[in-house]
Amino acid sequence: MYRPSDDSWLVVELLDSIKPKADLCMDLGCGSGVLGLHALLKEYCEKVIFIDIDEDALNTVRENTVLNNAAGKSIILSSDTGTSIRESSIDLVLANPPYLPAWSGSIEDIATEGGVHGYEAILYFIDVAWYVLKPGGLLVLVYSSLSNPLVVEEYLSKKGFSRVASITKNMFFETLYSVGVVKKHVEDSTGGY
Repeated sequence: MYRPSDDSWLVVELLDSIKPKADLCMDLGCGSGVLGLHALLKEYCEKVIFIDIDEDALNTVRENTVLNNAAGKSIILSSDTGTSIRESSIDLVLANPPYLPAWSGSIEDIATEGGVHGYEAILYFIDVAWYVLKPGGLLVLVYSSLSNPLVVEEYLSKKGFSRVASITKNMFFETLYSVGVVKKHVEDSTGGY
């Protein structure tokens, strides 16, 4: 299970700068659930669906929602896809996907390695977010300079997301990026990312 770290806190910082108001949110690849719980406790979300493939993570989320008196506003799902959720039904998706390149050529740690190039899991999370988000819905995402930001940003644009907020943090060996992007309405044909 992935424990909150600098990337998690960068998403929290961006979320606090945006201060969204949403009815139904999703913490996609939730890990310990820190992003979704923060959104609930700050009242950015009325209800959060926590999704992860790791049973230890989901057990931790169950404990954390109880400890934070948020169990009644939480739905916890074991899934490798958000497409088990109805299309265009979510107002806000929070995502801290695995984004480090698998230097060995094969993924050894699913919590941190996002594919051979690092961006494969990020693109998958973007696809899931696009599917579940309502038009005008917000995706708050984090990725790294090690996962080829140009590929990620071009993909966001191709999917029809527009950037509304961003923040970066320079680390010892990488730069972290957190972005808030809005899913465009179908009739909106203006420029992309």
